[in-house]
Amino acid sequence: MDSKALSIILNWFSSKSWTPFEFQKEVWELYSKGYSGVLNAPTGSGKTYALWFAVLMDYISKYTDDYKKKKEKGLQLLWITPLKALSKDIEEAIQETCDELEVPWKVSTRTGDTSASIKLKQKKNLFEVLITTPESLHLMLAQKDNSEIFKNLKAIVIDEWHELLGSKRGIQVELALSRLKNLKKDLKIWEYPLR
Repeated sequence: MDSKALSIILNWFSSKSWTPFEFQKEVWELYSKGYSGVLNAPTGSGKTYALWFAVLMDYISKYTDDYKKKKEKGLQLLWITPLKALSKDIEEAIQETCDELEVPWKVSTRTGDTSASIKLKQKKNLFEVLITTPESLHLMLAQKDNSEIFKNLKAIVIDEWHELLGSKRGIQVELALSRLKNLKKDLKIWEYPLR
């Protein structure tokens, strides 16, 4: 794990009067070494920040001296959630940290409620982080230019995985993962169930 990237994140935590949990630091370390995995921790303990900051630190470590200048274009992180109601909260938390750390990434949400105009904007100028549902992801993968949409993708987080297991929506996610892993061999995939 890059020490400067870690220092930037730890300073952000300090600015909030927070201290990262050991499991968060462990996820950051494992992610930096190229691992995928399953994170199992209690509700409200900071799973979102464990996975989000792993991705963010990876980006900062690549561009340590000028990470505040836009570098990598297109979708970097795909966050799949079965609960539409959570997508806005996740979007706000992730965008807030980008803004506070001056990381030039934009976060967007794509669900069944997303307007056609927003979908068009997403297609023309993809955001770096996209929060979506299994159904919306399936529709994106059905588009003829789907390989272009996902060509810069680095990681996928599957939120509330337990809600999807053994269901049609879970099968949609499994099929999507199969397709995306075929497009991007080095894709990191992290899942977290509710506990």
